[in-house]
Amino acid sequence: MKNLLKTTTASSAIKIAMGSLAIFAAPNTVLAQIDEVVVTAQRAEENLQDVPVAITSISTEQLENRNIQNVLDLQNQIPNISIATGTGTSNSGRIFLRGVGEDESRGAVDTAVGVYVDGVFVSRSVGALFDVVDLERIEVLRGPQGTLYGRSTNGGAIKLVSIKPQQEQSLSAKVTYGNNNRLDLRGTANYALSDSTAVRLTGMYRQRDGFFDINPNGVAASEATEEVGDLDTLSLRGQLSQDFGENWNVLIAADYTDDKSDPIPSSVAPDDVDGDLFTVEPQAGVTCSQSSLSPITAFDFRPIGCFNNFESRTESQGISATITGELGDFTVQSITAHRKLDDFLSSHIGFAYLQETDQEQTSQELTLSSNYGGPFNFVIGGYYFSEDMKLDSVFVFPHEMHSETESFAGFGQVNFDVSDRLTLTGGIRYTDETKDYSGSQGTLSRVESADFNNTSFTVKADYDLTENALVYASYSTGFKSGGWSPDCFGAAACFLPVDEEKVATIETGLKSQIWDNRLRFNATYFNNQYDNLQIAASVPGLGFTRFNVDESKISGLEFEMTFAPTDRFEMNANLGLLDAKYTSITDAQNGGLSNNGAGCANGVLTPNCALDLDLKNAPDYKASIAALYKHPLAAGELAIGGDISFEAKSFSLVANTPSVATTDIPPLLNARVAFTPNDSFWNVAVWAKNITDEHVWRVSAASGSSAYASEPATYGIDFGFDF
Repeated sequence: MKNLLKTTTASSAIKIAMGSLAIFAAPNTVLAQIDEVVVTAQRAEENLQDVPVAITSISTEQLENRNIQNVLDLQNQIPNISIATGTGTSNSGRIFLRGVGEDESRGAVDTAVGVYVDGVFVSRSVGALFDVVDLERIEVLRGPQGTLYGRSTNGGAIKLVSIKPQQEQSLSAKVTYGNNNRLDLRGTANYALSDSTAVRLTGMYRQRDGFFDINPNGVAASEATEEVGDLDTLSLRGQLSQDFGENWNVLIAADYTDDKSDPIPSSVAPDDVDGDLFTVEPQAGVTCSQSSLSPITAFDFRPIGCFNNFESRTESQGISATITGELGDFTVQSITAHRKLDDFLSSHIGFAYLQETDQEQTSQELTLSSNYGGPFNFVIGGYYFSEDMKLDSVFVFPHEMHSETESFAGFGQVNFDVSDRLTLTGGIRYTDETKDYSGSQGTLSRVESADFNNTSFTVKADYDLTENALVYASYSTGFKSGGWSPDCFGAAACFLPVDEEKVATIETGLKSQIWDNRLRFNATYFNNQYDNLQIAASVPGLGFTRFNVDESKISGLEFEMTFAPTDRFEMNANLGLLDAKYTSITDAQNGGLSNNGAGCANGVLTPNCALDLDLKNAPDYKASIAALYKHPLAAGELAIGGDISFEAKSFSLVANTPSVATTDIPPLLNARVAFTPNDSFWNVAVWAKNITDEHVWRVSAASGSSAYASEPATYGIDFGFDF
């Protein structure tokens, strides 16, 4: 395991910080206790510290204090997670957990990290960067979750849990104004229609001017006038809760999002260029048409150049019905859902580009869990999922794609308390999945169909060392069905098949809450062995395609700490270490991968040099520290908070191409100061993100033809109202 020195250094730093913070615990100061965190990672409400799973939970208050505005902001809050905006629309997500994820957002490509909204699986990465509005909590489960969550969770799962309708009348609103004319309007209304019926309505509108100057005609930075990066998003959500007696509830939820924001600003990032990707000025006189067809080596963060004359619109909507009831010693739950996604993207960059995606999915889950008072409990269930997706695009040649997926699964998990301290857990899931695929590009076409089935399982043991400390060990397997490469450049590369992916994981962990519940410290070690890991890369003679890596190994350590020495101060810290390597790889379809890495002759990725390559989006270390101090004033309370994150350099491309494909992440600093008056209905907060205005570029997954820019420094003021 590399980077153990970093682990020791970080551990020492945490000890020093904790010692320094002891000054807050003065004799006359009230000592605090960390609140219990309730999660549903194992399909039942449990204390976070009692669950033998690597999981992070962020509450409503923490989301507010850390100014987490959407899923993208989790990037600096969770160990070993990497989240970036994807190609195309602004809400497309490239989510990686423990070095595994998916950065291709188009059809026939399943995600590797599942995103769930109130128990409903969202199958596409387009639209996955949800805004954080009216959430009770966010749970992030790290590692394969195949037994209880099933498909597309080899890397882990992100669960967004909404605040449910309450038996009360309430109204809240928030107005945000920030730089670049940013304006957010958010509101939530809760109304109890009767003792058994309640509704909750939530809405958000967000707009902001662009702040990236572009030079599509090759002009100098000082002459660039056009800007990109506009935000224009409307989100609505409604919930109706109806109780039937004391033991049954039906919850109907519907949501709608209309996102007309600009695509993420990008610039040409030429492949196989050994040198600085971005320098001071765009190459003089070079237009987008020229740079998209030939290598260009000089770019600047502002202005940025090509692939920016895009127009996009994403509409997503869904409806679900959740029925929950008690039958004696059992709890029954049914979740029925339907979602629809329409995505449109167009541009003119010397030749036309057009893409339109229509996707619909239907899912049904039924679970039965026991509530025995004794040592034995279980959960069993069945799951059905179907998806229909169509993609039409024009990029040099017309391209059509149509995919249909139908999946059935049955699962179960059993917990047995061997003693007051030792609990054994076993789980199993069987999945049967059928995929039909048809695609054409120019004069080339292909029609395919494939069946995939898999049995995944988990075995765990957890032991209570004391009342406040638990250790656990587990062995789990996971599965991701195969498919086809969505692109087709030349007959040999036309819609190549991709085999199913499998993973086996060993995980051990410690969960502890000590010092009179003032310190929570959790640690995890994991070792993942992947067979046929699915990746996307540029292959000579084939262009951008997808294929399987024979064997990959990912091991790592994760540490999370919460320290509350007084009722006024709290600090959170996390550290993730990764060692992620391709251990066996065969040339894709008898070709090679573009690569300038050490040990790979002539820029070709071969089985020999592949043994030395890191997985993409898998930094060696990642850490963050957040602190919150609440100071009482005569007129109210002042809350001062901030966080800083650190991340090692990582590769964006499979081939570890230097410079062009390397992501350097400087320390990122955020802060927020809030004031809440005594006995008042209003509050105010000022905040800033990326305070030092760091410039972060992430190269796209395939040939490295585009690099996507992060937001520079942003700041604003919030006015909140509660009635």
